Amino acid sequence: MISLTACGGGGSGAADFDTGADTGSDQPVSRPAPAPSPTEAPAAAMVRLTACQPSGKGTDYQVGPNAGQLASLADVPWESLKAGDTVRIFYSATPYAGKFLIAAQGTADAPVRICGVKGPNGQRPVITGANAVTRRALANAYGSSTAVSDIHQNRSVIVVKPLATQAYESYPRNIQIDGLVVRSAHPSYKFTDAAGASKSYTDFGACIWVDRGHNITIADNEITDCSQGIFSKSTDDGDFAVTKNLRIAGNTFTNNGIVGDVHMHSTYIQSHGVVYEFNRYGAMRSGASGNSLKDRSVGTVVRYNRIEDGSRAIDLVEAEDFPVYAKKQPDYRTTFVYGNQIIKDGRKGSTIHYGGDHNGSTPGANWGEPNNRKGTLYFFNNTVRITGNGYAVLFQLSTTEERAEIWNNVFVYDDAAPYAMLRASTEVGSAWTTGGILNFGRNWINSRWVDSDPYHPVPGQILGTSNFITGSTPPVDVNSLVPLAGSAIIDQAQASLSAASNYPVQYQITPDLSIATRSVKGSAADLGAVEY
Repeated sequence: MISLTACGGGGSGAADFDTGADTGSDQPVSRPAPAPSPTEAPAAAMVRLTACQPSGKGTDYQVGPNAGQLASLADVPWESLKAGDTVRIFYSATPYAGKFLIAAQGTADAPVRICGVKGPNGQRPVITGANAVTRRALANAYGSSTAVSDIHQNRSVIVVKPLATQAYESYPRNIQIDGLVVRSAHPSYKFTDAAGASKSYTDFGACIWVDRGHNITIADNEITDCSQGIFSKSTDDGDFAVTKNLRIAGNTFTNNGIVGDVHMHSTYIQSHGVVYEFNRYGAMRSGASGNSLKDRSVGTVVRYNRIEDGSRAIDLVEAEDFPVYAKKQPDYRTTFVYGNQIIKDGRKGSTIHYGGDHNGSTPGANWGEPNNRKGTLYFFNNTVRITGNGYAVLFQLSTTEERAEIWNNVFVYDDAAPYAMLRASTEVGSAWTTGGILNFGRNWINSRWVDSDPYHPVPGQILGTSNFITGSTPPVDVNSLVPLAGSAIIDQAQASLSAASNYPVQYQITPDLSIATRSVKGSAADLGAVEY
């Protein structure tokens, strides 16, 4: 099982930024860098994957084109997988048209793994939901009624959920899915369900749907052409109904979403203890209006990702379906976002949203602002470029009960944007003030930055802008986001806040989208997501 341990190391610093710091302008030296490939994901070694081999602690199920192997996914006894079992899916030039349910209960030392054995040129095996055939033995596994069965079968290519025949409190655990292409759970495609009927996929679904489960790893996959890439669910029905310890690592997301719909996203996660790392969020489906990374979780960590699209690049909002549980957890109030590269068209919406997205409530209500995160977003060592010739906003915090501590970042606005805005407001209930509290440490930003456009002033507070290092020319290559030689961001990083001491910046994304260890090259670290 891939380790979910995320933290370690040190780092300390003062908790307040509003003290003033050096400012200056930069005169970067241009250095060419290759534009990233649109479909690459970081190397498996960097997401701590082992080869797709049997664990030796269970049954080795082999699916593939060779003699002695199972010919189709429907031949795997998904309903009876046990701890230590491995399902190895071997590369085939012909995609596997199949879909399945994972209900197994692995253990920490004997997880259940579904993995791809890659082809001679590193090709991942392809599992497609288009014309997929469901295993007949799963007819009573998805749900006991036609309606429930349709819901779970129509949603996804892969679903992680208990069998309908198991106890209500059951949940899958210690599951790993890696090394695959998973695609085409979208309303434009049909499949054959477990009863042999032809059905279409629903709008609100995903390539991989985690209905509930603990200790789930989804890594090194290409996830594409679905209504959403990955969805996870948690509810207030009990601890068993909360998805916990979900690691999403080294995946590539492309061409997901529903045209014209704001509710479907590349990833849409409701879990406790989710780590997003080393992923590539590429372009969503043309015309889709969702976000790249939408999160309603507790204890969220977003690090070392390349994010290139979405109405919002990162949308961090309230735990809509499990607020009673979430509000009892101290780590609901802290979110860590660091080491990410973000290139986003500002015209689609604000870049980073934090707080909640159901507004207009009243104090004491069980929805809306009372359920917001009401904590601190720690946003550091990221490089953000906002493109387009219109609206260009960095942060949107729902209320002044939300705060962001922001340091060691690089914020670049394309020249075409009329206003290089730090903030935007949200329409909230009369008991709250929008705008949040933004506290800036040392960051690089365009010298023409403004708090907001002149027609829409934002309430709340903005602190520490005297700490900005400013310039009129980007200090990074605008494609690779690598620092330019001689730029003003070199060796300028401040000490990290003590609150982030368990989240040291250890890696960085290279121009070819692989992952490398990040180490300080000069007298101090550089600002942004990449060390020169």
